[in-house]
Amino acid sequence: MLFVLLLLAADPQALLQQGLIALQHGQLAEARSTLEEASRVDAANPYVWTSLAQTYLRLGDSQKAESSAVKAGKLGAANPVVAHALSLFYFEYAQQLFRKEDFTHAADILSTGLQADPRNAQLVLALGVARYGQRRFEDAIAQFLQVIGIDPTIEQPYVFLGRVLDQAGPHLPEITKDYESWTEKNPQNAKAPLLLAKALLAADAHDPTAEDLLRRSMTLDPNNWEPHYELGVLLAGKREYRAAAEELTRSIELDPKQAVTHYHLARVYDRLGEPERAKAEREIHGRLTGTATAPAPPAHN
Repeated sequence: MLFVLLLLAADPQALLQQGLIALQHGQLAEARSTLEEASRVDAANPYVWTSLAQTYLRLGDSQKAESSAVKAGKLGAANPVVAHALSLFYFEYAQQLFRKEDFTHAADILSTGLQADPRNAQLVLALGVARYGQRRFEDAIAQFLQVIGIDPTIEQPYVFLGRVLDQAGPHLPEITKDYESWTEKNPQNAKAPLLLAKALLAADAHDPTAEDLLRRSMTLDPNNWEPHYELGVLLAGKREYRAAAEELTRSIELDPKQAVTHYHLARVYDRLGEPERAKAEREIHGRLTGTATAPAPPAHN
């Protein structure tokens, strides 16, 4: 037995392999002791340090995990296998931090990871999510657009951009162009025409093509409240109040917890001369938002 242990100690590759097997099987204490021994025997091996980073992370020792990842990055800066392993580490670490809503630390971690792998779409996307969580919307938009530039087939950046269109500013034409391309390439994805319509309406509340896009989204996904809401607001802006009421009512049937829909339906009922219905919708809005009176949502002109 002693002879076997001595052989292992003399062979860092064997130690690394043994540590990886233990890590894969969730035997974290064994993985830690074996990989730490490997790091003493072969301190210049970046694979040992990436493996240790993962092990420490799963053991909850974030300080040692970060330190090991930094060492791996310095030792294996030009190694694509090491870069991939570190990308997985930083992504997994960021997910843990997201669950704690520690977006600032997550952003720092992801920025470090991107130094070694700057065009890793998942890391760029995760950094965008971190910036979104920090409410740094300008930075978030830049990250999401970068993801689309790297890999336009990933859906999440389009969805996140749809949440910050009111913050898009000079990026809105680029976002709209990306949505147009995404819609053309994904004719069966109900989100694509919905988000394109929202982008067009953000630029022009009376855009003539938005209504058709919203109806296409409804056809592709009849159970989504949002295109009915957007169409209801659009029709109200065109003073087609009865049709607007129908769309907003349908939106509420699909998701009654969206306070903004009740607010707009109350306004439509005011225009239709139905004060009791308007009052009922305002009361629901008040219960959902915890306010006595309904504040105005972002305007749709």
